[in-house]
Amino acid sequence: TLGGRPYLFNGGLPPGGSDGSGTPGIDYQVPAEALTDSEFAAIYKEAQKYVGTPYVWGGSTPETGFDCSGYVCWVYNQNGYNVGRTTANGLWNKCQHISEAEAKPGDLVFFKGTYDTPGMSHTGIYLGNGMMVSAGDPIKYANIHSSYWQKYLSGFGRLSK
Repeated sequence: TLGGRPYLFNGGLPPGGSDGSGTPGIDYQVPAEALTDSEFAAIYKEAQKYVGTPYVWGGSTPETGFDCSGYVCWVYNQNGYNVGRTTANGLWNKCQHISEAEAKPGDLVFFKGTYDTPGMSHTGIYLGNGMMVSAGDPIKYANIHSSYWQKYLSGFGRLSK
């Protein structure tokens, strides 16, 4: 391992980890026009705080770390939604299902088959322009149309308060 001093190793452990993509996070700036939507801006402000946080299976708070659904549930619960703590598939079942063309920043993006579980197996917060932020290892930005994520891309959803 590279030890517990990520500042010595350009940001930490080798790329890869539990999201299976094997890719490091992308440096990404959300377009300014997306942040004019105050609802999305608040969600993004909370989501952004945890970029770089390590993946922890079952993790659901900043103190424990996050898995994919724990991260999404935390961010939305902090912004007045009442999604509780559920799985990626549980979040899918709470969403209005929408097409990629309808998806806007702040919607959720879902993947099936990233590991052996029924239904949706991974979720992230859609940022627009084919980008998401999700709890890989660590929490990072990713392109949903990359060679890895495209294989598993399964749908988009919109939560309501």
